[in-house]
Amino acid sequence: MEEPDKIVAQHNALINARFSFLPLQMRLFLALLARIEFEDADFKEHFVPVSELVFDRRGGSAYEQVDEMCEKLTQFTLYIEDLEEGTRRRRKKPNYQYLPLMSKAEYRGDLGGVLAIFNPLIMPYLLQLRQSGNFTTAALAQLRKLKSPYSLRIYWLLKEYADFGRRTMSVDQLRFVLNIAEHEYPRFSSLKARVLDKAQDELADTDLPFTFELERQSQVVKRIKFLLHLSEGATKKTLTAEASAPDDSSTSESKATDWAASLQQVGVSKRSITQIARQLETGEYDLGYVDFVLARIQRQHSLGKVKKLAGAIYKALIEKYLLEEYLEGQQQAEPKKKLLSTNPIVESEIAFRMSEVREIYDNPGPFLKNKRQGETFEQHVEQVYLADGFLVELRANEEWLIKY
Repeated sequence: MEEPDKIVAQHNALINARFSFLPLQMRLFLALLARIEFEDADFKEHFVPVSELVFDRRGGSAYEQVDEMCEKLTQFTLYIEDLEEGTRRRRKKPNYQYLPLMSKAEYRGDLGGVLAIFNPLIMPYLLQLRQSGNFTTAALAQLRKLKSPYSLRIYWLLKEYADFGRRTMSVDQLRFVLNIAEHEYPRFSSLKARVLDKAQDELADTDLPFTFELERQSQVVKRIKFLLHLSEGATKKTLTAEASAPDDSSTSESKATDWAASLQQVGVSKRSITQIARQLETGEYDLGYVDFVLARIQRQHSLGKVKKLAGAIYKALIEKYLLEEYLEGQQQAEPKKKLLSTNPIVESEIAFRMSEVREIYDNPGPFLKNKRQGETFEQHVEQVYLADGFLVELRANEEWLIKY
């Protein structure tokens, strides 16, 4: 049985793919999603008991429904974006393809459940997601609260934009993603009652309650603006993180809401994250150190130097054995003042080692990925540093970016 605080993840392309579940299919999908481990490189066949799929088992009809669900699920397809090979990034000009969801979904009466395995073709959308940096996480306990497949899909669509506090979608776009044909709910009032209002009621009991506004053109509803509201628990977590976050309005909100999810995604337990939150709240270190540790330990893990990723990250944060190195790097990045003996004027400069800038570019961490500019490192230096007045100087046979 999975842990009660299990965090699951999907590539954002899967969140925005076109498909629609039936309730039993949705429950099996969640059950399989819950059984994926963060380090899994391949899909495994899993057994899911009927009790996890059907909550009211009277007579033999429930087992017949599960058997029928398995048959239909083996023919289930996603209409989904094709990702860039290697990077797993979404293309600027999306190219859609049909992919079967399952390789196998078999009801086994002798075992009292379902044996199932995902189709290997959808591995890029569910496994090793850190490679793409384009994914969203959610707590399984929150997803379990949802009864309607449409509510589940809307939850993920809004979760992707949780840091922004809102998401606007056209009615046609929402129909496309939810795979709702025009003839199903020809009047918007029906779509609103069966899909939007129901999702709003169900998500009200999760960590992602929302309201929505309708934008009309010539009295016809064209767009839906979803306004997201943090639950009380999420608000407390945000305030805890903000207590030690830099006062930067452009980044503090996303950092405050992302750091805990990033730790959970690599396997750090909720209890451990609570301890880390206390250290942040008391000012023992800032969110930059969390990002620094994540990038450093993940890189060591990829090189085989660290076996237990979550444990190593937790130890580095709690014991703070990398904090001195982090603070030294921060001091080097701060404006430096040089007092000239022949001149009382103090000249200040901002200096960055080119090697450190390159390291951050190659290993940006979860908080800096969305700020990267330029397809190549050279373009990044040009757009971010040189365009802002930095100069390249050679000091002790090492390149530095200097701004006076």
